Amino acid sequence: MDPTLLLQMYRNLNQKQASVFYAIRDWCIKRVSGLNPEQFYFYINGGAGTGKSHLIKCIHAETSKILRKLPRNAEEADISKPTVLLAAFTGTAAFNISGTTLHYLLKLPRSLKPPFQGLGNKLDEVRAELSNAEILIIDEVSMVSKSLFAYVDARLKQIKGIQRPFGGMSVLAVGDFYQLPPVRQAKPLCVYEPMQIDLWRDHFQMITLTEIMRQKDDVTFAEMLNRIRVKEKSDALSEEDRALLSQAITDSEHCPKDTLHIYATNKQVEKHNSESLALFHSDIIRIDADDYKKDPKTGRMMRQTIPFQGTKKELPDTINVAIGARVMLTRNISVQSGLCNGTFAKIAKIMTSENSGGPHITKLGLELFNDNVANKQSNTGTTDNIVFIQREEENLKQKGIVRRQFPLKLAFACTIHKVQGMTNPSAVVSLKHIFEPGMAYVALSRVTSLSGLHILEMDERKIFANPEITAALENMTKTSLEQVMPLFHITASLNRPDALIVIHHNTEGLPSHIGDIQSHHELHLADVLCLTETHLRGSLVGESLHLEGYNMFKRNRNVSYANYPHMANKDGGGVAVYVKNHIQVHEKRYLHNTTDIEFIVIKADGPINALIAAVYRPPDYRIHPFLSNLQSLLESLEIMDHHLIIVCGDFNEDLLSKSSKPILELFQSKGYTQLITTATTDKKTLLDPIFISQPQRCVHSGVLHTYYSYHNPVYCIID
Repeated sequence: MDPTLLLQMYRNLNQKQASVFYAIRDWCIKRVSGLNPEQFYFYINGGAGTGKSHLIKCIHAETSKILRKLPRNAEEADISKPTVLLAAFTGTAAFNISGTTLHYLLKLPRSLKPPFQGLGNKLDEVRAELSNAEILIIDEVSMVSKSLFAYVDARLKQIKGIQRPFGGMSVLAVGDFYQLPPVRQAKPLCVYEPMQIDLWRDHFQMITLTEIMRQKDDVTFAEMLNRIRVKEKSDALSEEDRALLSQAITDSEHCPKDTLHIYATNKQVEKHNSESLALFHSDIIRIDADDYKKDPKTGRMMRQTIPFQGTKKELPDTINVAIGARVMLTRNISVQSGLCNGTFAKIAKIMTSENSGGPHITKLGLELFNDNVANKQSNTGTTDNIVFIQREEENLKQKGIVRRQFPLKLAFACTIHKVQGMTNPSAVVSLKHIFEPGMAYVALSRVTSLSGLHILEMDERKIFANPEITAALENMTKTSLEQVMPLFHITASLNRPDALIVIHHNTEGLPSHIGDIQSHHELHLADVLCLTETHLRGSLVGESLHLEGYNMFKRNRNVSYANYPHMANKDGGGVAVYVKNHIQVHEKRYLHNTTDIEFIVIKADGPINALIAAVYRPPDYRIHPFLSNLQSLLESLEIMDHHLIIVCGDFNEDLLSKSSKPILELFQSKGYTQLITTATTDKKTLLDPIFISQPQRCVHSGVLHTYYSYHNPVYCIID
């Protein structure tokens, strides 16, 4: 993915999404650091427009980057093997997240009935391909049956050679169980059945996304969808929702004829498809399947003049098409290229060849509706945004019959079951003949805005959820993410109007990360935000570096060293402080006998009187001259005779190591207490302390999360 686009996606994560992102990111860092954290099993629950796919893409990109640094991966010459697996049950769902199907990924058999079928001779090949895999992400998990889930568990145990659940891999399952359950009326994964293996209830914890992340104009529609998503059968629609849906109600005479129609039953779909083909197209072409049967005399496979009658699940006996007709693929040809079961297209070209029986259709050129698909090259060949497909070959259930036919069908209309997991700019939805919970919600939520929705046969009694889903989700173990964003939750319950929140963060470059700081969910809670390694030059501060609601003070590296010109002229370094506008502060720019140290000091006169200093020590600054200059700084602060002094920064001294800590010892000799007790960097070192002269004044302190710097921010709350 384009790094600029990915960075913007990170910045757009809302608070709950960011909490999940940081929790999994921290797990990866611990894994790389050799701390061997326990596997996680998270279920991300959320309705329409809550940004589930957005979160998947962010987590996949970040975790893949971190887990490549695992020691065993670093030792291998080939680090191309994936560390994070992206998968879904259907091809279209897999393509939407740039993943693959569970069946393809794990080489699962078509039939999932016991007994378990091992990989046999393929085991070594699959084991090598997935040797680096640490996390499995499953999207649209509501479509995954219990038998498939059990097979995934058994297969991963076989591949990894580990008998822990899912072969010791962590699993992130994402989806909406209020959508339709797996095929054949099976109960969803989250609904407990005593006679079934229940990997779900035993292991998974739920996190629910609730904030709508769509464009402003679509928020009202998405909020309505999320209310009808959980509506019970006995409940009436609210007046607000009824009024909103009534705007989309139409009749067959006035609805757009060329828009995708969504029906409950196959009979309705087939009728609409036949009528639409005849209405829009005159040059209709019939494509018979090429069926082959062994000739008992010659032993050769002979093509039959008339195709056999296959079942509905097999490649079709006959397809009626025309140039420009809307069709849908019914097999996964190439998931990576977007040629999936469920991909929409229109017939653009029909290619034939001559044989003894006359012209024979050999290829169909498809113009794909999805721009993301059309832009990808497929292994079937593309030209002018047209993808050519050939006949697929399958064995029919009738013994000895081999069929070759194009894997597609007309798609002017589709069933609700078929469109699950898809989104369209517009659709005509019929609520007639709906026969199970969740169908109406799935159908109505296929469009992203009310303006694209047209409803036929509106019947609000057909809009209801499965009560078993509601009960199951209420009983699921919930994951608390409060510890991931501690300051966010502390300040929400902090009833101390005079408290002062101080945060320090090594930004590793303020100009390049100002956007990340502005979008961070906790940094803006600081009353005083101290930054080190600002990498600023010159006396002027650009408008882009302003934080709304703050005043900025800075001291660049080049003015910090009077006696070390080689350090003053080096790039990097520098310190800055942002202070909330309502706080009265004065910068103490010149301190007696204090030089050759990168620092900034402000004096706060309310609501709490304090001296706050930010200090940066470069890694190559020798410890003895630095200690001498730091001591001068501390003595200057003491002379000011302020009751409370806070000194924070990056001192490049690991307080978690067993080696000597002369900087810590200096502060302790001056009566300071160090507040931070856990690692502050990606390598699990503690380089970013907060020293305080009156520790009893601190009511909370700790470490926050970021994705863009090697250092995590640290904070303290002063009463």
